[in-house]
Amino acid sequence: MLYKDKLPCDPLLHFDSKDAGTIKWTWRTQPAEAIYWKTYKPKKRDIKILSRVTPEQRKKVTTELLRSIIQTEHPPKTKQPKVRTL
Repeated sequence: MLYKDKLPCDPLLHFDSKDAGTIKWTWRTQPAEAIYWKTYKPKKRDIKILSRVTPEQRKKVTTELLRSIIQTEHPPKTKQPKVRTL
């Protein structure tokens, strides 16, 4: 528990994978409270798969999950076209 027993440190999360169905997973970050920071950008090594899957499925699911998180939390920035004035 973090912040004097107010926030759970390792929440159990679910992800619907195309290949492996519903996967249980959690974060493995350093420091643990990083999962609550808005500026935190997760890496592949921070995802811990709890469901029983094969090593090949684990790689695919981790990549798919990370791609989903990045697209949701940190979408790519789009450049605004410059307006030219005469």
